[in-house]
Amino acid sequence: MTDKSRSVRFSPASPALWYMNYIANPVVRLILRSPLHGMLSPYVLLIRYRGRKSGKTHTLPVQYVESGNAIYILPSGAEHKTWWRNLKGDAPLEILLRGQRLQAEGGLLVGQADLELISEALGLYLQRFPGLVPSYRVHRKPDGSLDADELRKAAASLIMVRVRLQEASSPGPEARS
Repeated sequence: MTDKSRSVRFSPASPALWYMNYIANPVVRLILRSPLHGMLSPYVLLIRYRGRKSGKTHTLPVQYVESGNAIYILPSGAEHKTWWRNLKGDAPLEILLRGQRLQAEGGLLVGQADLELISEALGLYLQRFPGLVPSYRVHRKPDGSLDADELRKAAASLIMVRVRLQEASSPGPEARS
């Protein structure tokens, strides 16, 4: 049994991935764009990006955590997904965060190069989404905090998306509707 045997694996033909892409994600997108978005907005945002090769615009619901002026997204099953690859070298994004459309820039944080930042963001993620803790083989100490060495070990093999919001400028009359 390998270390990854407990985590959910997605292959391109996986029924779980098909369900997420064609059933769950469209429903979540619909809710996040509706007046009912408050049910999901504290945990899920919509990220809209342009494909580097195709030029097509894609919109995905993703779980997120915030720290200061940054938003962190952990692509689950990253090895089987491609959307995050469009953010190499930073890319313009639009996000729908708590019912507000915001312009942003997204980039990748990768393994050893960004280890401390990924470790910190992973800690925030696991505090916010405690059900994910076993998937990353991180244990809680008696005081409830997460083991820092185990967080770094888990972070070393992760890819994380960092979203930085662009400074808000006053919309002109043409932007108000």
